[in-house]
Amino acid sequence: MWKNYLKIAYRNLRSNKVFSTINILGLAVGMGVCLLIFQYIHFELSYDRFHPNSEQIYRLTQTINKRGEIISYSPFTTNGLGAEAKTNLPEIEDLVRVNFLDLSLVVINPDDQLSHQEDRLLFVDPGFLDLFHYPLKYGDKVSVFQEKHGIVITERMAVKYFGDNNPVGKTLETSGGVMSGSFVVSGVLEPLPENSHLQFDFLFPLDFLISKYGRYKSGGGWDWDDFVTYISIQDHFNPIETVEKFEDLITLHKGEELEKLNEKWKIGLQPLSEIHLYSNFTRDFETNNGNLRHLWFFAIVASFILLMAWVNYVNLTTSQAMLRSKEVGIRKSIGADKGQLISQFMLEAVLVNFTAAVLALALSAVLLPVLQELVGKNISFRLLSDPIFWVSFILTVGVGTLLSGLYPAFVLTSFRPVNLIKTGGFNPTSNWSLRKSLIVFQFFVSLLLIAGTYLVYQQVLYMKNQELGMDVEEILVIDGPRVIVESVIENGTTLSDHYQAFKNQATTQHSISSVTSSSSVPGKGYIFESMVRKSTDPDENLAMGNFVLMDRDFIPSYGLEFIASTEIPENIPDWTYVLINEAALEALDFGSADAALGQEVEFFSYKTKILGVVKNFHWDSLKDSYSPTFYILDNAYGVYFSVRMNKSDIQGTIAHLKQSYEKVFPGDPFSYFFLDEEFNRQYQADLQFGKLFTSFSSLAVFMACLGLFALVSFSASMKTKEIGIRKVLGATSRSLIGLLTREYLYLLLLAVILTVPVIYFWGNSWLENFAFRINIGIAAFLVPGAIMLVIAMVTVMGRILSTTRENPVKALKAE
Repeated sequence: MWKNYLKIAYRNLRSNKVFSTINILGLAVGMGVCLLIFQYIHFELSYDRFHPNSEQIYRLTQTINKRGEIISYSPFTTNGLGAEAKTNLPEIEDLVRVNFLDLSLVVINPDDQLSHQEDRLLFVDPGFLDLFHYPLKYGDKVSVFQEKHGIVITERMAVKYFGDNNPVGKTLETSGGVMSGSFVVSGVLEPLPENSHLQFDFLFPLDFLISKYGRYKSGGGWDWDDFVTYISIQDHFNPIETVEKFEDLITLHKGEELEKLNEKWKIGLQPLSEIHLYSNFTRDFETNNGNLRHLWFFAIVASFILLMAWVNYVNLTTSQAMLRSKEVGIRKSIGADKGQLISQFMLEAVLVNFTAAVLALALSAVLLPVLQELVGKNISFRLLSDPIFWVSFILTVGVGTLLSGLYPAFVLTSFRPVNLIKTGGFNPTSNWSLRKSLIVFQFFVSLLLIAGTYLVYQQVLYMKNQELGMDVEEILVIDGPRVIVESVIENGTTLSDHYQAFKNQATTQHSISSVTSSSSVPGKGYIFESMVRKSTDPDENLAMGNFVLMDRDFIPSYGLEFIASTEIPENIPDWTYVLINEAALEALDFGSADAALGQEVEFFSYKTKILGVVKNFHWDSLKDSYSPTFYILDNAYGVYFSVRMNKSDIQGTIAHLKQSYEKVFPGDPFSYFFLDEEFNRQYQADLQFGKLFTSFSSLAVFMACLGLFALVSFSASMKTKEIGIRKVLGATSRSLIGLLTREYLYLLLLAVILTVPVIYFWGNSWLENFAFRINIGIAAFLVPGAIMLVIAMVTVMGRILSTTRENPVKALKAE
């Protein structure tokens, strides 16, 4: 019996090649895209789970609360907290402190003097490779950090500095002022997993950093919170009690000071596996964290695409019911019961769905490189090696087959055989209400996805094109020197003299109008964050502020606008004067910009006098609101040189800058970037989200159009005789096109109306993540509708035109 069913199923699929192909192709595309999306979601959820004991590893977080208000939330804690906890908390199995140096260093191979400026540097405790699973290609995990000057590098760095040779035992030197030193390569790591939140090229010993930076020893190591602390807790201990013990240590060492400042430091434990998706900090070292909300969006899109594929199947199968009606009538009349007929049609559904599932696996493998290109990561199909995936996949396809196959099967077997044989079929519009609902659903989903794509790109364009309050166009940024810092220390000269010499040399080129040095540039963060107060205020009246060091040429070079200012002296001592922005003016409650001039602000042990107040400008992405920022005037902190130039002769200008740089800073590698391009990289994650959303939305729209084309084709074939009669009676092609498209246009209009509230509330919910955002106007509703209308008409117009142009004689001859 089943063999016979298979033969009938195969013959039916073969006899209706177009609709069978559309059914199988639609389901294959839907399932394949769904697989791709869930592979991406699986990859994002897999971050840091490759460590064998990942469920026991936590990262400390610290919330600073002042007068009931959270002023800082970050993964940074003090050096002293980690050191004390390691000694005094027995439940901690391993504890590792990590410092992300905020400066790049020049790394040199002394054998051939090959040098590069590197910034992916971590300073770590010796137990780093015990806590984290990063396999070594060369070296012994036990001994890599036994020597004070032993370092571990990645395989990529080993090839970069030593070629294909084993570099263990070889020497690398660093230049960068107090961070200069000579190190021995003691280990080489295998390539780091893509799904690790820690991405680095060098592991240096933390003791070397602490010995060089005196500030990390001040206050017994409790004054600077620049350290990220990871711990693993033994199974039988309660993490909540461990948090309380951390806070007891803070009270012991900082309690009196915090009480005076009216502050409270609260410690939290963040599971390692949650770092990538749940790190919404006010201050962080990671710039490539994931977004859980985006994953939810993609999961919904994947579900919709799969639903649309099955909706297409139901629509097309039920619309073709009339073609199978005589078959059903004859089989019923010779004794076939309803169960047998349902089994026959369910077998066809199984055959179509599981053929599509096999094609979907192949399609997802073919499209995987496209996904890798879109997300910029090397994602492999790890899902296929997971038994849970196969169980879920087979169950999903099975349930989908059952649900999408049962309704058409019941429709086809629910009619009386006498009526089916007598009339030659049944009215295909008898189940038109359900098909209308399903078409509206497809239009609804497609419109939502098009609207989402429109909003994402409008917001990104808004952020990229918005007035920043400064001029970042035609600014070339050069990484500041590191090697010269060491020679200055040895020779007793001043950095400001060297910086000025470079500026003088660079500005001899007619295309360069100014050069300025600073500790950072827009889009690259701040040198530090600190509590700050007016000198006239009591100690507890503190505000959190961000700090940038810059010379006096920074303001004119960037075109910043003063609200109030006094003349900036030509020669000024470092760290004596400061400029503030409007946000800082408000945070410290100066009242007016003029009132702030000449007043002093205090941070750490420094007092600086305010020389000017600048208008708020976007130092960071437009996702963030303006933050209180203090620009300390300093002539000798050139982490970056910003060069304002015209672009009439870019290559000639860069060659001149390179020559000037190498003359003044011999031994320092010359590297640069254009600021406008670098600043816009802050929106890379949003652009990536937009590209993914667009790609998946396009496939969903393709699914809707595939079903629409098939339905219109079938509808046109059912109305062939009606069209022939209308043409004989004088109907025009325009009226016939209206006849065939009118009902679908009404359905599209209904879908547009239904999407309006969803687009409005969903769009505003997503836009709440941005401090500076677009407003949702009428275009957000009309543009998706217009796009869907054009796509739908292009999809079906060819088939409709061919139908309306047929000779009516042919249509009526069979009658």
